[in-house]
Amino acid sequence: ILYVPCIALGKNYSNKLLSVIGVFSFILLQIFLNFITNKSGYLYIIAFLFALYRRTYWIARRYYTLQIIDDKKNVSKMFSVLSIINQISIIISSYVGSLLLQFLNIKIITIISIALLAISLYFLFKVDYSEYEKNNIKIKISEMLKCIPKSSIIHIACFELQYIIKLLFPLYIVLYVKNTYTAIGGVNLIVNIATLVFVYLYGRLINNKRNYLKLSIVLVIIIKIIQINTSGILLMVVSFMEGFISKMYEQSFNKNSLILSKRFEFNNYNFIYETIQNISRLVVFIMIYLFIPDIKNMIYFTLFFISICLLVNFKIDTNCNDSSVIWKN
Repeated sequence: ILYVPCIALGKNYSNKLLSVIGVFSFILLQIFLNFITNKSGYLYIIAFLFALYRRTYWIARRYYTLQIIDDKKNVSKMFSVLSIINQISIIISSYVGSLLLQFLNIKIITIISIALLAISLYFLFKVDYSEYEKNNIKIKISEMLKCIPKSSIIHIACFELQYIIKLLFPLYIVLYVKNTYTAIGGVNLIVNIATLVFVYLYGRLINNKRNYLKLSIVLVIIIKIIQINTSGILLMVVSFMEGFISKMYEQSFNKNSLILSKRFEFNNYNFIYETIQNISRLVVFIMIYLFIPDIKNMIYFTLFFISICLLVNFKIDTNCNDSSVIWKN
């Protein structure tokens, strides 16, 4: 629900404002987590703040990424540089954070998190994004649905279902492998080190004419199935391989998605992407909630839906050229 007013807020004011709202909502989320009880009211507040943080952050990030990265240049290399910066920060937060949770009070961790977020706010206010704010085009969801290839909609929906697995996997580790923060942090560390090693080299590779998207989807499904059926040292080895393969899928998808986005006005593409993403996740989450009680089966179920995109190709051309949602420049 939140993505609709968030898109409108970014369009009518600025996407930088969305980033600021996202940081503040995450700070409030950290504070509420320290006072959580078994009362459902707290869970609703936390769910709302987490959703607000996720939507404002990703809407703004995707909008600026679509604007800044030029599809006429080395798209994959630019994505790789961004990914490397992300992975370095994730490696630090995943393992160091899990170690701190073992030895420090959760309130101290909260204070550290809020301090880091406050620092990020300073740099956010220092950056001038005004040249990227092009908000004069009206959002037309019906036009976008008519113009965007249906096969590409399927690929976007399936790609975003990975988020469900990312939420479920730490719970799988706690239930089936080892109930400690360091176990989760250790697996994340291995995955992200592999990703960091792989991402730049693969980013250069996919600039060739070859399309590795479907191959990467098949490999992701296989490695995820192996990953949830292993433990100990073997789990670490498989997780290292998973770091390579998941980034291969992400890089291949992002390249196609960015090229497709350049065909459309940015706010319209962002809106249709958010619509596809949130509906696909919601549908699968509801089905999991109603019918599947086991974590492993939840992951299998999600992988099945991801595999559907193997039946179609990701098209990067529009179905119409005379609509106002088409980028004219």
